Amino acid sequence: MVPLTTLLQRFLHDTGGNVAIITAVAILPMIIIAGGATDVARHEAYRVELQDGVDRAVLAAASLTQTRSIEQTVNDYIATLPYSDKITLSFTNRSSINSREVSVSASYTMETAFLPLLGINTLIVNAAGTALEKKSNIELSVMLDISGSMAGNKYTNLKSAATSFVRTMLTNETKAYTSMTLVPYAGQVNVGRMVFDGLGGARQHANSSCFNLNNTDYASGFRNFNGRSQVPEFTRWNSSTDKPTLNASMDPGWCPGEETSISYFSNDADLLAARISGYRMGDGTGSAIAMNYGLMLLDPTAQPLVAQAASVGMVPAAFSNRPAAFTDPNTLKVLVLMTDGAITEQYTAKEPGKSPRLPNNWKDYQDPITNVKETGTVTKQYLSKVCAAAKGKGVVVYTIGFQLSNSGGDLTMKNDLRNCASSTSHYYDVSSLDIASAFQSIATSIQKIRLTN
Repeated sequence: MVPLTTLLQRFLHDTGGNVAIITAVAILPMIIIAGGATDVARHEAYRVELQDGVDRAVLAAASLTQTRSIEQTVNDYIATLPYSDKITLSFTNRSSINSREVSVSASYTMETAFLPLLGINTLIVNAAGTALEKKSNIELSVMLDISGSMAGNKYTNLKSAATSFVRTMLTNETKAYTSMTLVPYAGQVNVGRMVFDGLGGARQHANSSCFNLNNTDYASGFRNFNGRSQVPEFTRWNSSTDKPTLNASMDPGWCPGEETSISYFSNDADLLAARISGYRMGDGTGSAIAMNYGLMLLDPTAQPLVAQAASVGMVPAAFSNRPAAFTDPNTLKVLVLMTDGAITEQYTAKEPGKSPRLPNNWKDYQDPITNVKETGTVTKQYLSKVCAAAKGKGVVVYTIGFQLSNSGGDLTMKNDLRNCASSTSHYYDVSSLDIASAFQSIATSIQKIRLTN
């Protein structure tokens, strides 16, 4: 008989079956670890899927064009998930005239397959998202070249494109926060009879209402026009050597007539479309003057004028506090300049007296009492000054060169317009039919949607 001590020693030294024993002891933890990892991976897959659903839901619900309720919109997107009936939702929203912010939180209780071995029967899957669509208040000045060189298809296409631009920018949804000032121009800019007289201009005739601008008036804020002289009614058009045939849609004056005067801070698309339809071409191309008026009417120093205009119904009461400060984070200020040619010299008449050859106190270009007030070089410098000032104040500047050639003054003007714009992508070099696309592209760019997640 083998002694007990010997048997004990044999048992202690015998390693047979150790693996089976260790495996038996470790099998449960291994199942828990592997199975738990599977449950964790499932949890992450559900989380990603749920988060994607929440993101899509808040983006749709925050859209200012969304006509359904926020609750309905969110539920419709979440319903695409296969376990939507087990998802708990909560959401909040804040809305104003030009913004909507939606926040959504979602949770789903996922049943585990292996973690119950550790007493964990479920895992909570959470997802949350916030979307903000905000349309800044928009102050927009649009300068439209209606000089005689626009005659024909160019004039027709411009009117159509400008009208479409107005209707795109001023919809039922956007007009509450978008004001548009139209500045049509020929050699000069007509501020309108009521504004000219209201600002104390020294009127010498009743045919038009253009102020004489001085070199200190450019890029200097809204000016004091009290006592300022009026541009005489004269023309370069009727000389025997300079465009003797007058287009039926054109008046020969350097200063446009009342029907082609500035439209101030409007959000009425129909009204502006009617104004555009009634524009008549004039003589000269005063792009620098037009841009200067456009910038003046974005400058907060013009606010007293706008408030006064609102008090007599010229401007919607909602815009009486415009223009906002250049630093206002909630206001986007935009200049859009469209021209089809180089800036001309600025001519004037030395005396406003009547010419015997022309009615209504008009002065002919070749009369000895006319002169060159400013050369083309000087007027281009004014344009550059205004453009630089606008960009320096944070104004977004778009320019459109309409059927400009690649030679001479047109080529120089292309470069001037490109330099004037906020960037090269803000300059549009367009042909006849492309002008509508250019205006549409500008409208889309202005109406950027800003989302935060």
